[in-house]
Amino acid sequence: MLLLLIYAIKIISCFWGLFRLAPGTNHHRYSVSIIVPARNEEQNIGICLESLINQTYPRHLQEIIVIDDDSSDRTSEIVESFIKRFPFIRLIKMEPCPTGLSPKKRSLQAGIAASQGEIILTIDADCWAQPQWITKMISYVNDDVGMVIGYVGIPAALELNLFHKLQSLELIGLTMAGIGSLAIGDPIIANGANLAVRRITFDQVDGYNGQAHIISGDDDLLLQKIDRTTHWNIRACLTANSFVFTRPMDDLKAFLNQRARWASKSLLYRKPSLVLFLIATYLLYLWLFISVPLALAIWNPIPIIFLLSKMGVDLLLIIKSTDLVGRPDLRKYFLLAELAQIPYILYAGMAGLVNKFEWKGR
Repeated sequence: MLLLLIYAIKIISCFWGLFRLAPGTNHHRYSVSIIVPARNEEQNIGICLESLINQTYPRHLQEIIVIDDDSSDRTSEIVESFIKRFPFIRLIKMEPCPTGLSPKKRSLQAGIAASQGEIILTIDADCWAQPQWITKMISYVNDDVGMVIGYVGIPAALELNLFHKLQSLELIGLTMAGIGSLAIGDPIIANGANLAVRRITFDQVDGYNGQAHIISGDDDLLLQKIDRTTHWNIRACLTANSFVFTRPMDDLKAFLNQRARWASKSLLYRKPSLVLFLIATYLLYLWLFISVPLALAIWNPIPIIFLLSKMGVDLLLIIKSTDLVGRPDLRKYFLLAELAQIPYILYAGMAGLVNKFEWKGR
């Protein structure tokens, strides 16, 4: 009962936070540096750069820096073809990453160190942004704001099968839970594929120092560090035309590997309330995984009631979230997604704990 109560209180608070989202009101035009870490992204980097050169934000206030993290494909060649046409794009080529460092954080740090913009925007090389992405994100950077988190989703056109649909719904729930929590003053998670941070804020917390050995966490850990150690406010941008899009994973192995990598950074979460929630959630899922099948075998209604209660709380969040991002069509997959989530969370959590995952072939 206690585990379910802890879980329900947090999810309901995230749901409530989604009603408190406010539009951006900043009109100052900051100079921006868009940092794009890339490793073996020849299939995606062109699409990403096309979306960036088509931004509506004043071009003289932009610079795009791509960091090629020791790619073995044509990533750099494609970037160089863009540089010939668009001189505000730059390329940094990295040497092989030393053991014990996060390759992505090392690439991001190199790109940020070489940049000059007042605002640092990060996007992954396998993602692409809507044309007003920069404009909308900057509209949330008021004088007291040090970071803005944005929405990352999977476009409906790329959801080719049921597995893709389930991923899309799961990503919406995860992302919107983080946005809802932020809206009530409790920043917990972010996505580095759609993130803005003031340079002075990044410098104030000494960037990724102290976290450079963790493969993931260039987003969540930085967010929590800013929240914990500074007085800067953090906002969420969910305005129309501000979204960043990514592709779904095509197979279960790749999906579980990605989620295990995401889970690995939770080892460094330092906010007591977040740690309590994560532990309670994992134990609740473990209890449901064991008790529900037994309950069906001997017909004990209590675990079934607990499962339905959890699903009811989750449904509140999903209904509001899918409304906000314009994807109510995904609600039909809610029941299947809820049932599939339990075993995958149990696996990903344990795999992340023991670092059983790869990142870009490493």
